[in-house]
Amino acid sequence: MSQNKKFLLIMPAWIGDVIMSQSLIIKLKLDYPNSIIDVVIRPDIEKLVNLMPQINSTYILDINHGKLGLFERISVAKKLKGNKYTTSFILQNSFKSSLIPWLANIPERIGYLTEFRYFLINKGFKYTKFERTMVERYLYLINEKYHINIKPQLKINNSIRNKTLTKYNIDHTKKNIMLCPDAEYGSSKKWPLDYWIDLANSYDTSMYNIIFLGKDDSINNDIRNNCTSNSIISLIGSTSLIEVIYLLSIADLVISNDSGLMHIAGALNCKIIALYGSSSPFYTPPLISNNSGEVIYKNLDCSPCFKRVCPLKHLNCLKKISTEEVFKVSLNYIL
Repeated sequence: MSQNKKFLLIMPAWIGDVIMSQSLIIKLKLDYPNSIIDVVIRPDIEKLVNLMPQINSTYILDINHGKLGLFERISVAKKLKGNKYTTSFILQNSFKSSLIPWLANIPERIGYLTEFRYFLINKGFKYTKFERTMVERYLYLINEKYHINIKPQLKINNSIRNKTLTKYNIDHTKKNIMLCPDAEYGSSKKWPLDYWIDLANSYDTSMYNIIFLGKDDSINNDIRNNCTSNSIISLIGSTSLIEVIYLLSIADLVISNDSGLMHIAGALNCKIIALYGSSSPFYTPPLISNNSGEVIYKNLDCSPCFKRVCPLKHLNCLKKISTEEVFKVSLNYIL
């Protein structure tokens, strides 16, 4: 690769994967400090990507999941063609995700050889599922391994953070414990809601703000009806993604399922307790520094199954993580 590089990355669709892909972006910028790095991204993730200082420009691809969207892809490719990129990295595995770099005539198109896209990718890698961690799956495209110097890192604007804290009336005199009970992938990654409520009620709310964050506002009534203190609040469904990021940035501790918010918290240098059930802490671990948190995972015979819904209908991989265990572990990080 020459020094005069212009990179285009077709970014992943999931928030957590976008965060993990930043390690690849950071490494590219370290190796080619004068390079241009642009990305193609879903509209709902654009503001997240804008917090990655290595990225120069974002291009929006607004297509519903599962749709080919050929017209939209051709339109974006026409815009990009004049940018004369030297190299593209396709960080999704679908056939359609590799169309834009090919249509834009980018000479070097790098990705995994999945879904019969051999003619669309001209520097291809064999793909074996779960062979590497997710972050190293991206780094393997440039023959690199993950290390702490390329840990994902979001750049926070203090003015926006202060406005967000004012908007949600966050009490600055207490420590902030953020609880993230959501997981967009499916119910098999969600620690039971009654466990979350019991955990929230376990803390001394004269010392801590307990703040629920996420998207699934169907659980709000249960939280509000069963939590015993006014210092336990739910902002689930009330915030934008960028607001959640800024709220997480002031957390003294984040307790989360394996989810996009967990990975965002890692990129904000939060202390994290991560709860794993159907997914693997070896495949998608929180990318955190030493002594910044830990994973609780029971490693049952049936997990990880990587299913959206527990195929055995018991969810023991998460139910066997007790409220008492999580509470005791959390005290190591907040006392």
